[in-house]
Parts: sequence; structure tokens; C-alpha cells
Amino acid sequence: MDRLRGAKIPLVFVTSKTRREVEPLQNRLGFREPFIVENGGGIFVPRGYRSVSLPEEFREQGNFFVLALGLPYGRIRGVFAAMKSRFKITGYGDLSSQEVAVLSGLAVEEAERAKAREFSEPFLLKSVPDLPELERLAAREGMKIVRGGRFYHLIGDRQDKGAAVRGVRSLYRGIFEMEHVAVGIGDSENDLPMLQEVDVPVLIPHPERGWLEASLPRLVKAPDPGSRGWNEALGRVLDELEADSP
Repeated sequence: MDRLRGAKIPLVFVTSKTRREVEPLQNRLGFREPFIVENGGGIFVPRGYRSVSLPEEFREQGNFFVLALGLPYGRIRGVFAAMKSRFKITGYGDLSSQEVAVLSGLAVEEAERAKAREFSEPFLLKSVPDLPELERLAAREGMKIVRGGRFYHLIGDRQDKGAAVRGVRSLYRGIFEMEHVAVGIGDSENDLPMLQEVDVPVLIPHPERGWLEASLPRLVKAPDPGSRGWNEALGRVLDELEADSP
């Protein structure tokens, strides 16, 4: 990250986390860039970013301009509640901050921010054989289910990380007037749409499941899970890009 900051390379968070989780994380790490939350549910651009005017579909929300790509949380939660009446599933909306903290490994304050959903409902599924029927029910409501590192997520059927990445890349090319090489880093099934939309996809092995099965051009596989693999793989990619630069 020091290397990215020194070279003024934007780091765009593409995450299942909420806006309230990402904002303090960006501040701690010293980045002020657009970010994507809740599996592509929304694109957030800091107010005044690069002194440009954003398209009118971006709406003001606090310190950001927001493009909503997903469905409102209230609608998603309503469908989830109907599913819950038939299947053994437990969503964030059913849990206290303390319970979310235990399940996710977050501090209670962080869990409170994780529960501030706008576009998605993370949930636990007790019986995996129920998943196909849940997916059919979601599809009937204009929604879908994606799998993350720890939870399943109920989201709008038109949202995913790939669609949001396309939107951010369009901003960089057009409004921000920046040609670029995009590097995407992920480890789970819900990262695959993102990895398909970048120039250099990087797979981090999941601590339990190993590497996601994917056949992608220029694919880089990190040697280790977590932050160690992230650091090693990105360092290698940056070395190669610098070597190819004129």
C-alpha cells in the first residue's frame, strides 16, 4: 500500500462490506478514491474527487456521490423474511451486533457498521441442499444469491462486482480522463465477475477451499492466503508493469 500511495495509483475497494465499514477503513489506510460496496450494490465517489462533475444519475449522500446499482435493502429484507419462514437461514437483519461480531470475527462497533446494509443481506444457510430452491425463489423476485468468503448474500439480479467495476472504469476513462491498466484481486465466487472485468486478475487462495476455479487471461495466482498473498501477488504485478513501461 505504501508503494501504491507513492506511485499515486488509485486503490478502489470492491467489497461486500457496507459504506459505513469502508469509509473509516479508507481513512485509516490513507486512500480517498471511489469504492464499490455490498457486492456491486453501489458506487461511491468522494465529493470533489478530481474536481469533476459526475453524471446526473449519481445522487448526493453525505460526503459522497452515489450510483445505486442494487435494490433497496428494505425490499431485499422483505423477500428474505419470506424465505426465512420456509428455510433454515439467518440473515444480518435477524442478529444483534454482538452476534454478528461473534460470527464474523469483528469488534462489536465494526459489526454495527456491517449491519448498516443498503443493498444486500448476508446470511448463513444451515442446509446447503436448500440452495437451488432458494435461488429459484430469489430469481422470481428479481434477485440472486452469491457466495462470499463466509456468508451467502441476497442481492438484486442486476448487481454484481463486475458491473460496478465496469462503471468505475468508465469513469476513469471518460470523466477522469485516465487510461489505465486495472488489476483485480479476489478469492471467492462473488469476486469472479470483478476478475472478468480487469486487465490483470489475481486470485488469492481461500484458507479452506484453495483457489477458485477460473480460466482467465493473464491470471496471477498468489502463493498464500490473506494479506500475505495480496502483498506478494500485487508486488509481482507492479514489478511486471513497471518493467513493461516505456
